[in-house]
Amino acid sequence: MGRRRSPSSASLFEHLPKSRRERPETVSARRPAAPPEQPDLLAWTPPLTHLPAADVEASFLDPVGFRPPAGEAFVYHLTDADTARSFVEGGLPLTEELMFRTAAHLAEDLAHVSAVDDMGVVRVRRRLIQPWLTEDRHDGRPCYVLGPEPS
Repeated sequence: MGRRRSPSSASLFEHLPKSRRERPETVSARRPAAPPEQPDLLAWTPPLTHLPAADVEASFLDPVGFRPPAGEAFVYHLTDADTARSFVEGGLPLTEELMFRTAAHLAEDLAHVSAVDDMGVVRVRRRLIQPWLTEDRHDGRPCYVLGPEPS
């Protein structure tokens, strides 16, 4: 018995076009908008509330016999002795708007204070607190106010 052969497959595709017809570009499916990014709560850092004493090189000075040094590398805060010591030990609070003077202006302030024995001076290196200082005037003379926001 003879086997039947199927017609040649070549003849079936002879009449097909040689190139494909270009398809119109389909509009890509719209992706839904990404949900807003949630902040990483573990990466959050609390706002700065004080400057550590070591970071600003804070030191306590006795106002009795204070002589202004040459140059303006330091600024000075005049307050009672206990508060001055607490700033030197615990750092400078940024929320209390502490007023700082240059050495020359501090000497003028000390000339007008009668009870210098109960006072203390906090000396800090100006360049280390400069970002938080705002220029101001008090009693007609320039001063600097320490604030919470870097200027």
